[in-house]
Amino acid sequence: MLAMTPRTGSTFLCTALREAGQSVEPNEIFNPRGPAQVERDRRHVCSFAEYIASFAADRDATFIFKTGWYDAAPLVPALTRIFPALRVIYLDRQNIAAQAVSQFRAEVSGVWHARPGQVQPEFDATDKFDLARISQIVQTMEQEKRSWEGWFAANRLTPLRLEYRLLETDVREALRRIVSTMKLDLRPDLVAGTGMLKLADTASFDWTERVQKHLFNLS
Repeated sequence: MLAMTPRTGSTFLCTALREAGQSVEPNEIFNPRGPAQVERDRRHVCSFAEYIASFAADRDATFIFKTGWYDAAPLVPALTRIFPALRVIYLDRQNIAAQAVSQFRAEVSGVWHARPGQVQPEFDATDKFDLARISQIVQTMEQEKRSWEGWFAANRLTPLRLEYRLLETDVREALRRIVSTMKLDLRPDLVAGTGMLKLADTASFDWTERVQKHLFNLS
């Protein structure tokens, strides 16, 4: 399980896992806002039990999925029973101001991810900055991070921790750590990059600086 909070590089990592040899790109199988519905329809199942069991039929030796706390919360009391051999990778981002700005920018622009070759709409950052909304996102992310940590501790789980900066700068090294720790039959050397484009620009950096000043009560 790739446990995450938003904007921690999970899409980068899942794309890289696919390029490294995972035949089924990890997905948010418990996200009811789209992915779970698509997966259920694709697998032609009706019940939750059938849905979970269907993943055992995938070609990959190890089933990998990703989830944010918001979607995992209703299931966390039963996750280790649903997946008795559950191993966890935790994706985090130390710069929570940049993380929240990334989430906010995606909300106001409507662009969450970009792949090479895709035509992206121009984003005019003028008058878009909203400190109150970004501060709210920071608080939500902090709560989700505390919830993950509490669940890890309560279930005596020691996740492999991967920080956003590593995924951003050296996704092959991140994959090597996953392969080594989780004993996966994948080829990190096949991965050319993340397969994704960075969306941050000068406006993002300016907004992040303004949020950091607010968080640290700087004038």
